[in-house]
Amino acid sequence: MKKHVAEALALAAAALLALGQAALAQQADPSKTPKQAGKSPVILLVLAALLLAPLAPLDAAEDKPAQTSLAAAPMPEAGLTREQRIQWWREARFGMFIHWGLYSIPAGVWKDKVHATGYSEWIMFAEKIPAREYELLAGRFNPVKFDAKAWAAIAKKAGMKYMVLTTKHHDGFSMFRSRLTPYNVADATPFKRDVTRELSDACRDSGIRFGCYYSIDRDWYRPQGPGNNYRQNNVWDFPDSKKEDFDRYFEGFAKPQVEELLTNYRPDLLWFDEIDMKSDAQVEDLYQAIRRLRPECVVNSRIKTCRFPDQIPPRHCDYISTGDNEIADKALGFEWENPGTMNTSYGYNQNDHNWVDAREIVFRLVDIVSKGGNYLLNVGPTSEGLIPQPSIDRLMEVGAWMETNQEAIYGTSPWKVFRDGPVLDNEAARAPKQSTGSPVDIRFTAKGNSIYAICLAWPEKDVVVRALGNRGVPDKTIAAVSMLGSKGEVKWRQTDDGLTLSVPREKPCRYAFVYRIDLKKE
Repeated sequence: MKKHVAEALALAAAALLALGQAALAQQADPSKTPKQAGKSPVILLVLAALLLAPLAPLDAAEDKPAQTSLAAAPMPEAGLTREQRIQWWREARFGMFIHWGLYSIPAGVWKDKVHATGYSEWIMFAEKIPAREYELLAGRFNPVKFDAKAWAAIAKKAGMKYMVLTTKHHDGFSMFRSRLTPYNVADATPFKRDVTRELSDACRDSGIRFGCYYSIDRDWYRPQGPGNNYRQNNVWDFPDSKKEDFDRYFEGFAKPQVEELLTNYRPDLLWFDEIDMKSDAQVEDLYQAIRRLRPECVVNSRIKTCRFPDQIPPRHCDYISTGDNEIADKALGFEWENPGTMNTSYGYNQNDHNWVDAREIVFRLVDIVSKGGNYLLNVGPTSEGLIPQPSIDRLMEVGAWMETNQEAIYGTSPWKVFRDGPVLDNEAARAPKQSTGSPVDIRFTAKGNSIYAICLAWPEKDVVVRALGNRGVPDKTIAAVSMLGSKGEVKWRQTDDGLTLSVPREKPCRYAFVYRIDLKKE
């Protein structure tokens, strides 16, 4: 009960703060609508401060103070284009997704029910756990082994250029200090630390971009109405909730929390996970708030829906998020990203040992990048604050591959075709019997005057790259060929039918092997 009273006070304060901002804007620009005429912005802001005062966290000294003043919001950058905004993301190609929250405590087990596979972060919904029972997990959340710098170091060692943290998943618990609710990691747990603050700082200290995942359309802790065709709202606690509850929640809580994240943590990316609950007007309102407070922030396509966009380029976003673990079958002609896992769950699941091996992760990364996409690979930390060791082991193997071959990944674009080899022509069964070339599957990326032919197996004999024959590149002249990480000479011969490449004596790395083909500058 106390939490809901505090949350109500916070929402009232947020409303007064918004009115105060509007009144200040009216004084600064008399051409705006005069609806707030006669209301003193100073009085409104003071009232908001008085309402917020009782909610001030007692442990504020342990963390950097949350910035709630109007001055904390970054000034819009005049003339910032999507092309400028997306540039860093397009070059990054590889990022770390982190699903971490109260669900890491049950970790796939609720009472006598074991979910050995599947999304452990959905356990509140799967077991229809009452909000009053689920919220008790906050009193047990004490990840004393959490080390933000260590997490950032793991990501960097793996070759990841950005990190996205679940700041609020569908269970409604905020993994950041929020003025809008005491149901957050800094105020409701014995840990008493703002993990979002620590991770955002650690990422920036490490040269890694930081992003915030935020779930709006699904919040099982709060009434959101009966839901829609997805039927993924909490109707076991709130059977009589109406559509108007969602509208109040969006205006008074969800959108203000997104604004808190933008203002206080200055994320480089906002990652939404929505299911068509918001009206078009609400999506527009949210998008404009993002552009106003942090115009350089990149936004994914799930701001409206988790379905593939109806049009390309899609509205209200900078890139497309494909389905979970769904890799596009070709280049989309627009930036895209695959959110993938190393087992069957995003959140930590203590019984899920269905780990994907490092070789497969490298293959997925290469395949995604060859089609112009980014790979956002997930880890699900434990309730103690540790990234599971099987995840770390795989990331270190991927990092070792990236150390040798990163130039074929970072800052690259799709080439005119993304693949070559026996799989392309459905020749896998008879390819080993052919006398010419090696039956290896190849992916292509390109950067500047170089084309990268990435072999997904070690060639046992000369490789014939058909796409690079005289007929494949009639207007280009090859200047040199080498294999990344190898000191051995690569001999090559180009004919109409393909480019034949010799194989160095020693493997420069594991899993996938990259030929760099340099073209003469014209």
